[in-house]
Amino acid sequence: MRVGPRVAATAYEGKVFIAQLPDGPIRVLEGTAALIWTHALAVPRSGLVAALAEEVVGDPATVEAEVSAFVDALLQQRLLVEDGEA
Repeated sequence: MRVGPRVAATAYEGKVFIAQLPDGPIRVLEGTAALIWTHALAVPRSGLVAALAEEVVGDPATVEAEVSAFVDALLQQRLLVEDGEA
C-alpha cells in the first residue's frame, strides 16, 4: 500500500499526522493506529498482521479483524491506496 493521492503524511514522536490536501482536516494516529499505518506502507497487506505480532498484544483473530477493519477504513477514505491504484 501507499499514501493516497492528495494526501500528506508525516510521522513525529510516535504519531502519524495525515491530511487530505488542500483542505484537511489533519488526523492524528497514535498507538496501534500509528503502528498499523507505518507497517501498512512497509509490508504487503497479507503480511501486515504478522508484522505487527510482536508489537500488538491480543487474541490473534481479534487483532486480525481489527487491523483489517482499520485498513479497510483507510482505503475507503483514500488515505491509503493499494499498489497499482491511481
